Amino acid sequence: MVRTFDFLAPSLHPNTLLDISIPEPGPSAIDPVVRHLPIKYGENKAVGGIKRMAQTPNGHIVVTDDAFRISTLSLDSSEQDKPAIPTIVSQEEVPHRAGDTWSGLVPVQSGTISALTSGLLTLRPYASSEPSSSRTVLSPLLALSSSGASATSFALAGKEVDVSLWDVEATFTGSTGDATGGASGSGGKRKKNELERGEIWRAKNMPNNSLALRPPNHHLCLTHLALLGPNHLASGTKSGTIRTYDTRQRKPVQEWKAAREGGVGSIAQGASEHEVYFSDRANLLGALDLRNGRLIHSYPNMSCTAHHLLPLPTDSSSSSNLTIGLATIASDAGLRIHSTLPPKREGDKGNVGSGHKAKVEAMVGGVGIGSFLWKGHGVIEEKVVKKAVADGEEDEEDDEGSSGDEEEMWEGMSEVEDSGSESDEEPAPKKKSKK
Repeated sequence: MVRTFDFLAPSLHPNTLLDISIPEPGPSAIDPVVRHLPIKYGENKAVGGIKRMAQTPNGHIVVTDDAFRISTLSLDSSEQDKPAIPTIVSQEEVPHRAGDTWSGLVPVQSGTISALTSGLLTLRPYASSEPSSSRTVLSPLLALSSSGASATSFALAGKEVDVSLWDVEATFTGSTGDATGGASGSGGKRKKNELERGEIWRAKNMPNNSLALRPPNHHLCLTHLALLGPNHLASGTKSGTIRTYDTRQRKPVQEWKAAREGGVGSIAQGASEHEVYFSDRANLLGALDLRNGRLIHSYPNMSCTAHHLLPLPTDSSSSSNLTIGLATIASDAGLRIHSTLPPKREGDKGNVGSGHKAKVEAMVGGVGIGSFLWKGHGVIEEKVVKKAVADGEEDEEDDEGSSGDEEEMWEGMSEVEDSGSESDEEPAPKKKSKK
């Protein structure tokens, strides 16, 4: 039996999920298993191309699609050892503007929060019988993050929308169906440094540069640094930097240049508290040490852009010496699992490491470009085809027998030739040599 890495991912086809099992890298080459799961929608509308996914504490899956619908799916398996069939439990369509895209979908304690680039936030409770709540905030909104399904707050950021922290209950209280209200709740322009309803913290602008100009606030991605504590956040900017924040103070704690081209488009907490995984808008994918801003490792020869990063839990039960700590979905519709390296410990000098290199260990193509979920570890049977080996041995025996028959045939032909030459032909006279 071989251990597998199991994922639930979007498909290139509408109304379909992919159940993917990737065998752990090892000496035996085993192909990944990909199962296409059509979604049963019944009286609801068929799900479009899935863009965002989130898992609820009760085991349901919430997805947002390119038709701006939010659907809650149940995964009920009627037969053992067979993948569960996704079925729509509830569904709603959110109002949107031309050019809108999904900025994020995150779980919190009371439900799931989705965000559009136009600034529309929607809280969808876990109980399908409860109505959803909507609220409009500043836009363009490009990033949304929470610390997990037990969170009572969430963070957001965007273009000229600095990183801010919001209380879930206060943000959506009294906003049921309010999808067209202004950013401050009354449609008026907010005052400088004035917090909006539900906003509990907002980062302060960066100090002016050498030309006495304010650096632009253009955040492309955002994540909670849960291993450092509930007060820590990190964002990726269009200028190619990674900023870290502590909500107990307003100014960014650190800022490190990370991207090579196009800004930092994706970011996620690494395996250690001082590590983040990131990707830029070109083909750089790597890990950054937040203590010194140095690149821990990167993945060379990447010809695509990693759009969605999913850190994987690491344990000591692996039969391989590799540490598989990251999964990604990239612009080439490929889901990859990556080996990772830990950052150097304080005091280590020189090239201290395990001798391994971080690299892409396996890939599955034909995956939809959207966020995906980690299901856990599974097992797959390692099939050894003994019959093929036996057939090969028989073939070798047959070859040996046929070669023996061929030798006997040639021997017989030579005997006939000798007997015929003695009876039918006379020996040719020898030529006399001239003296």
